[in-house]
Amino acid sequence: MFTKALVPLDGTEVSEGIIPFVTQFARGLDIGVVLATAVELDPLREGLLNRIAGGLTETPAADALRERIERDVKNRLEDLADRMALEGIAAETSVRFGPVSDSVIAMAQDAGCDLIAMSTRGRGVVSSGLLGSVTYKIMHESPIPVLAITPERAGERWDTDYGVRQVIVPLDGSDLAEAALPYAAAIAGRMNMKMTLVRAMSIDNIAYSEGYNLGNMLNEAEAEIEADARRYLISQARRLREEGLDVQTEILRGSASSEIVAQARQTDHNMIALATHGRSGVNRLLMGSVAEAVVRASGDPVLVVRPSTAVTPDPAPSNAPVVAT
Repeated sequence: MFTKALVPLDGTEVSEGIIPFVTQFARGLDIGVVLATAVELDPLREGLLNRIAGGLTETPAADALRERIERDVKNRLEDLADRMALEGIAAETSVRFGPVSDSVIAMAQDAGCDLIAMSTRGRGVVSSGLLGSVTYKIMHESPIPVLAITPERAGERWDTDYGVRQVIVPLDGSDLAEAALPYAAAIAGRMNMKMTLVRAMSIDNIAYSEGYNLGNMLNEAEAEIEADARRYLISQARRLREEGLDVQTEILRGSASSEIVAQARQTDHNMIALATHGRSGVNRLLMGSVAEAVVRASGDPVLVVRPSTAVTPDPAPSNAPVVAT
């Protein structure tokens, strides 16, 4: 089960828009939080400052700049941590200098975090734009699961007394894609959510012999693929129901990313949990490019897991009723 989440911030109100959601999420899972900022200074600027200072100060100008930045950032993070403490959330703070994505992952590992929760967007002068493209870089490189959400959506959900009610888990039949299941199950069990397992299917480039009706062949192929997909989802759902979870299944027809987003938009209060690598190979998806597309398009919180390095959380206790499809 999750125990502590690192929340990267870049000093802007945009990036801090995730805090209300994180507060509620941390309360629901009963976990601690580390508020963190990675500071990546321009080395040319540091060198110029030292040359300008040229022995006029006892401490090199670049070091003085680092100290001032670290002090200001730390003060801001501690102020936010104090606010979270008023909401009953135990919050620590962390500041590190260096490349942003590497620093975020290192801070999470050093603090013993098993989750990184971050905004998909935000730009601060100090951290040279922590969020945005860096978010997606962390998603693909972090051995720790990453929960990504837009700051606007995080704020909206908090303002409307939002609570995640359903975890949607896209699967493609591979063991790699299934790596997201234990994490989704842990969250669903702890927060009494429903789980929906989905599998997208499409018919592409089917070979056929002359004289055989192509329409019949396509229909037969589609029926066979759908039957296999349905059996697979049912078997996964059965195992999760044995853990006391409320699980349903759904077959989606079309491209994975668009159908996953469409499925999520049918209802409010969703989270999507998926693995970054699936059937289609080491660097892509069901999951990889699909994960990024879902994060960009859905607006829902998306939990992204790297199967190759992920550590499976312990199952969480569940009070959810067992529901059969």
